[in-house]
Amino acid sequence: MDYTVFGTVIVGDEIFTDGAVAVENGTVVYSGRRDGCPIVGEVTDYGDALIVPGFIDIHCHAGGKYWCYEDPVAVSRHHFAHGTTTMCETLYRDMSIDDTVDAIGRIRDAMKECKNILGVHLEGPYLNPKYGASVQDGEVFADPSDYMRLFEDGTVVHVSFAPEVKGTDELLQVLCEKGIVPAIGHSMASYEDVARVVAGGVKNVTHLFDATGAAISPTRWDGTIEVDFNAAVLLCDGLTYEIICDEKGVHVRPEMLRLAAKTVGIDSLIGITDACTGTSDDTDINFLNGELNGSKLTMNKVFKNFVSYGFSLCDAVKFTSTNAARLMGLHSLGSLEAGKRADIVVMDKGYDIIKVYKA
Repeated sequence: MDYTVFGTVIVGDEIFTDGAVAVENGTVVYSGRRDGCPIVGEVTDYGDALIVPGFIDIHCHAGGKYWCYEDPVAVSRHHFAHGTTTMCETLYRDMSIDDTVDAIGRIRDAMKECKNILGVHLEGPYLNPKYGASVQDGEVFADPSDYMRLFEDGTVVHVSFAPEVKGTDELLQVLCEKGIVPAIGHSMASYEDVARVVAGGVKNVTHLFDATGAAISPTRWDGTIEVDFNAAVLLCDGLTYEIICDEKGVHVRPEMLRLAAKTVGIDSLIGITDACTGTSDDTDINFLNGELNGSKLTMNKVFKNFVSYGFSLCDAVKFTSTNAARLMGLHSLGSLEAGKRADIVVMDKGYDIIKVYKA
């Protein structure tokens, strides 16, 4: 489909209030000021609506009423309607290896129909028992031949683990060999453990400031602060850091978000939904049996919340698209620059979705 759209267009660090984007054969051929834009195909003037690159969510367990392992197509459609043009469907640690294999198969089949599913993100089972116990009373897939079954067909593209758990050095080596993005989280690893796996190829941190702790507790000296997992990962170079950016700052306090941005820079932060199912209230956080359990976020709400905390629209685009594209090696996505794939979201002033274009 060839088309031209007008509105408030964000390209890199520039905002064009009189902006335009022209698309040919699914590729952006022009983005910038309306004056000088070639008219291509069908023309739509969205007025002052915001035009941004499609959202990329690398950590999402559910959408609406369904978990990814139950109905990956329904999850995909739910999030696509809210602007997510690329997503990893996440499977949690509380599944047996056979159930995990089956769920990966369902998601692989769904990918034939749902073009916004990039692949599977495995969160676990190699997590710290204190922050997400593994299957069967703390036992994990002990033999590499177990988890090798999960990686056979390339559907798994992202895996989270806790570096202090036995066997994860071997797991990390396999992930790097297969080109799967390795992430660490649900952890109370020491700085030394974190530095070791970062040197070994870890690229991402699973929901910074959530489900983490310190390797030394209580502190060695009363009144001092130990280096916890969060401080350890923020000290390391070359990482990206997921943030669950809910409306009330329940998962990550606004002050902690600003601290992360000040410490590692906006280009290293990735907004995620960590969406789950559970409560039916009108908040964007989720509870299960009275305990905090992910969110009910969609990526347009992540964008909205990030801006509400004082960050710019340009930074919000990096947070919801650009940085994740870079991490996942999606070099044709993440911005509206000419030559990029035309995954485009149009939002009104309240950040509700007007239109989603998928190349």
